[in-house]
Amino acid sequence: MLQCIDAVNNLKRLKLANCTKITGTCLEPLRGSLIIEQIDLSLVGEHQNPDLDPPPPISCDHVLPILDSIVANEGCSLMHLQFPSMWRKDPSIHSEFHAFLGRYNQMYRSRGVVTCLECNESLPRGEIEIEWIQTVENVWYGTHGHTCYGCFKHYCYDCDSSIRFMIQCCYNCKRDYCKECLEMTECMSCRETNCNDCCLNECSRCNSKICSPCVQSHEGCNECADCKGVLCLECQNLEGGVCVCEECFFICCSDCRLQRFRHGQQECSECIKKIAHLLLDESIVYSRLIEENKSLKVENDELKRENKELRSRN
Repeated sequence: MLQCIDAVNNLKRLKLANCTKITGTCLEPLRGSLIIEQIDLSLVGEHQNPDLDPPPPISCDHVLPILDSIVANEGCSLMHLQFPSMWRKDPSIHSEFHAFLGRYNQMYRSRGVVTCLECNESLPRGEIEIEWIQTVENVWYGTHGHTCYGCFKHYCYDCDSSIRFMIQCCYNCKRDYCKECLEMTECMSCRETNCNDCCLNECSRCNSKICSPCVQSHEGCNECADCKGVLCLECQNLEGGVCVCEECFFICCSDCRLQRFRHGQQECSECIKKIAHLLLDESIVYSRLIEENKSLKVENDELKRENKELRSRN
């Protein structure tokens, strides 16, 4: 496909979403490109977690020489690179990948001073050693910083407007977005900043956003197996949250456990214990309703008697 469109002379952005079977040799038509601006090798779509299982066969041995041929060119137009998640795991300063990151950062520095569009401070900048692509061994290793994935505008992470920071990184998809391209939100379970589109779930009680990894990993929140409702960390700790039964391992909220009990579908004793307070509340309410019913019946009988006496007098 790249050969057919003469990619080396025509293609500016390449995103290989869902191309999980490639080894990287298919990128050969891009060798030496002077116009390519963005290459996304994460192999996932936007707002998707890049941690693929099983790991894809895309290889540094095939891809890095092609990227080097682009980066080494005077007049290179490359603005943004996104790498496969597995390349960023277990970083080693002795790896070919780490060496390429150094060459890419050197290429970016050779372009001269790049400044934040908001405060005009020189980039890259931060509290620790920082490059355009992170080379410090942490969760952000191998990710592109200070550059919006959508529009390539440069901002520092300290500048903010009245609404939000000018640029933020999504903890889920590991991409930076400026506030003009995409809204960000704080996941109310892990408290990390994520793209709005990476937070597809909402708390069933307070409607706050919850990121997809928290729901998938059951960290800080659980999804009810019956109603599919999800609770954030704060609501989860309140009475009646979604929890796992230690005996039958069924994940359910208290309301659904109560419904299952009412329909004779709740046989696990531990599950019943978890809704004992609701059953007690129901029992108290039921007793009160019986008493009110009795009282109304007595009142009704009294009214009937009085009505009968009035008729007899007439």
